[in-house]
Amino acid sequence: MSLANDYKGISDRVTVIAATTGNKTDKIRVAAYCRVSTDKTDQVNSFITQMRYYTDYIKSNPKMILIDIYADEGISGTLMDKRDEFKRLLKDCKNRKIDRVLVKSVTRFARNSLECIEAVRELKSYGVSVFFENDKIDTENMNSEMLLYIKSAFAQNESMSLSKRMVQSIRMRMEEGTYKLGIAPYGYKLVDGELVVEPDEARNIRKIFDLYLSGIGANAIVKYMQAHETGDMLWNIGRINYVLENERYTGNMIMGKTYTPNVLPLRNRPNKGQMDSFYYSDTHEGIITKEEFDKVKEIKKMRQKTFCRGAKEKEFFSGKIKCRHCGWAYRSIVRNDKMLWSCSKKGLSIDVCHTPNRSNEQIERAFVSMYNKVRQNEKSLIDETIAQLQMLKVRINRGNDEIMQIDKDISVLSAQESLFTTLYSENSFNEDLYFEKTDTIKKKISELKTRRAHLVSEDDDERCIERLRELKRNLQQFPVGITEFDKDIFNGIIKQIYIEESGAITFVLKGDLEFSAEV
Repeated sequence: MSLANDYKGISDRVTVIAATTGNKTDKIRVAAYCRVSTDKTDQVNSFITQMRYYTDYIKSNPKMILIDIYADEGISGTLMDKRDEFKRLLKDCKNRKIDRVLVKSVTRFARNSLECIEAVRELKSYGVSVFFENDKIDTENMNSEMLLYIKSAFAQNESMSLSKRMVQSIRMRMEEGTYKLGIAPYGYKLVDGELVVEPDEARNIRKIFDLYLSGIGANAIVKYMQAHETGDMLWNIGRINYVLENERYTGNMIMGKTYTPNVLPLRNRPNKGQMDSFYYSDTHEGIITKEEFDKVKEIKKMRQKTFCRGAKEKEFFSGKIKCRHCGWAYRSIVRNDKMLWSCSKKGLSIDVCHTPNRSNEQIERAFVSMYNKVRQNEKSLIDETIAQLQMLKVRINRGNDEIMQIDKDISVLSAQESLFTTLYSENSFNEDLYFEKTDTIKKKISELKTRRAHLVSEDDDERCIERLRELKRNLQQFPVGITEFDKDIFNGIIKQIYIEESGAITFVLKGDLEFSAEV
């Protein structure tokens, strides 16, 4: 029977289902992106105008349907992370709500070439194309990507040039003395571009300066202002320092405290001598005198030196000291211009800790005393402890014979290597044979040490013994006695410091042995 006869009659029972994919009658879901003016009135007008424009534009094309218009409020295109509407657009595209994005020009889309091209590629990955109307660039055409990069690079240069012109204009007005402030500092209000004193706020400014000049620190002033002053101001350490460091309260003014380098992203940075700054005298009514301001500046400088000295000392013992009573870490404090270590729980809990404070000098003296005693009694303190632990281990589980054997094998191999080296140095051994032998020995020793480390890691008792052996090896590197504190010795043998309730200082050595020293 022929193949045709096998399928005879089947065609009569087949119904063709018409294809729907790629149906040209489907409407394309379109969104528009724009940036509108920062002025609120112009912003509304601009948004309405663009809404009407894109609505009419899409109505003229029966294959399109407008999904939404995304408009950022005059935010610089050089930085993507500040453009909330742009991010919302990307999210909607990712969620497959949009097929095509309309933009007037590349400069409206982004002024940073790298972010522009990355955004276009991201949209392409979601199956979304972008049409830049003025530039006649359609990302649906692959060849347009390079042209888009060139256009956005020009836009980036345009943005940087504009920023440079604006900076130059501002600096020229600063130099000429015609630059006007846009925001008044706390304590003042702007009236026709001039700073005028706000009496209630000015009273707080004077109070802050009076407290600081009386010897009260910035942190204490924060607590005072929070407790005694009412109003909308949220007092914190940043605001107090802002007041104490702002020369405008003297009736004078420094312009150019920040500058904008001509690199992306365009952000203000503190001017630490990179650009000229300008000092204006007697520009407005002062709240405090220049003498008071200079005195505060002098006190702050002195306290910063004290703090920096304390911070430098703190670097070494920080994180190494704990309170034996409550287990809290010790922190550095400054009392009467002297740095001390104090339990962190003090002043932070109802359950007050009475463990005493200790100075760096006291800790260092205690360490010197403890170290000398350990070295003088090293045999009884460490060697006998290791021997007793080994005996105890043997009694309990008959020890780890394999580790003991490995130690013997390593000792024998090390002796052989030493012998070969001596013979070679005396020209009594062939060079090729020497390297062959010693390489073989080194390889065996390495394998044995690896095996030993694995066994030790599995054996708690052996780990304890090994830590004590390591402590002993570390001690052998240092002098048998010291007269001054040595950071290298401390780091080599000390694991932790505890301050006892009695005031004694306890040092935990790396073998978990503890030794105390009275202060």
